[in-house]
Amino acid sequence: MRTNFISIVFASAMAAACGNTQATQEGFTTEPAKYENKSHASDVTLLADYPKSGNATLTNAVCEYISEQLGGTYTGPLTSSDSIMAYYGNGQTTRLNELAKDMQGSAAAPLYYKQEIKVAAETDTYVTYTDFNEQFLGGAHGSHSMSGITFRKSDGRRFGYEMLRNTNTEDFRKLLKMGLKQYVESTGQKVNDDKQLAEVLFINNDVNYLPLPETPPYLTEKGMAFIYQPYEIAPYAVGSISFTIPYENLKPFLTETVNKLLATQGNAKQ
Repeated sequence: MRTNFISIVFASAMAAACGNTQATQEGFTTEPAKYENKSHASDVTLLADYPKSGNATLTNAVCEYISEQLGGTYTGPLTSSDSIMAYYGNGQTTRLNELAKDMQGSAAAPLYYKQEIKVAAETDTYVTYTDFNEQFLGGAHGSHSMSGITFRKSDGRRFGYEMLRNTNTEDFRKLLKMGLKQYVESTGQKVNDDKQLAEVLFINNDVNYLPLPETPPYLTEKGMAFIYQPYEIAPYAVGSISFTIPYENLKPFLTETVNKLLATQGNAKQ
């Protein structure tokens, strides 16, 4: 009887995540979470695809990630997306209102802050989130950033650069250069050689020895996505440089752990 009781308690604990009491085998689902507050001085919007059901370890890991991306200071339970969004949203509103007061109306437009944490890709084995952030705190222009992270569904493990190996090889650097060239040409600029690519990017380094992006890559249905933030390797006007390298091209550089995640790549969620 004691053994059965312990088993029941353990199963119940594993089934709960972020306030979710659904069975652990239930598919991963989300619901929209939102905060909005607009006044003459500030405009704050927070949006997130918040876990609703699924594997308890996965949903808890995603809830923690969302809280960390929003600021990482929330100390309450992750059971209510409304409470979390209100906590971070009110904090951003207070911050912007204080900045606006200090600027004493010198800003040409209301200060704003917007953050979207959304599901970008999902298969039977993983789910990928992206975090887009933009803000205007006065000055000539605002700023923005984009990042992403991939979670393994079975245990909520996060994946970043450890998905890759042999990134210091010539063949891998060629893939980075090809991705950058494709991005630049997608903006309407022609790139005939390495010199032109370097001029567009406004970098001093040899384009054959480009640094990896500061933010880690993430998995999508079409390939692994890479993002360079504004100013990282190019002027602000170029924006966030993003490109996707197909998995067939990356195969020599992927770990076996990632190959297993991609084994059901054809079962992408729509």
